[in-house]
Amino acid sequence: MPVDSRVKDFIRQQVSEGITSVAEIRRQSIMFVKNQLFHSESLPSRLNRRFFPNRRDIANFVYRTRVACMHSHVDQENLHTKIAEWKIASPNDSFHFRPYVDDVNSSSCVDTDDIIMYSSGSRGLLVIYQSEAQKRLLQKCGDLCLLDATYKTCRYAVPLFFLCVRTNVDYTVVATFVTQYEDSASIREALEVISSWNTTWSPKSCMVDFCEAEINALESVFPGMLL
Repeated sequence: MPVDSRVKDFIRQQVSEGITSVAEIRRQSIMFVKNQLFHSESLPSRLNRRFFPNRRDIANFVYRTRVACMHSHVDQENLHTKIAEWKIASPNDSFHFRPYVDDVNSSSCVDTDDIIMYSSGSRGLLVIYQSEAQKRLLQKCGDLCLLDATYKTCRYAVPLFFLCVRTNVDYTVVATFVTQYEDSASIREALEVISSWNTTWSPKSCMVDFCEAEINALESVFPGMLL
């Protein structure tokens, strides 16, 4: 039985406000049905999934809503504006920004120094950042690197990658990038951009999780590297 459209809209609203806990959304949805949809009427059975979706239904709605929010053009425009401001404030830092676009046939392109926006033939969202200090540290300690991805660090369902090096104190982040897809091609593209910013950087080894996408990308950009 399909879930009532009003219940779907309520769940999407909860997710857009930052609520992603299935248990909390289910509790709020039950209250919504009781107080809004059937305020002065008899409630349907709690087994009626049209008005009382189960945990799996809600989890699916949460996932689809978060993926849809990942393509927010408003936030991408705000990010483009912020990067332009950061570039002025820190001219020696490097930024690479390619937004997600719906129209794959669009041919618009903006290229301002290290701020690059493509919409034709692109693979989706790509954001890369490296400060001047991080470049120096990568050149000095870049023989051994660590590449790791984190998740659920923001409201968008995109992985955030950290490239780290080992210093005499601890492991330190020397570059950061966000890709829309966690596949070899996307990770390789980000690593190639970072490598172009650090032309003398040639790592001898890198530590990664057992992730084929990361391993294949590193081997492609740095042949012969130990993993």
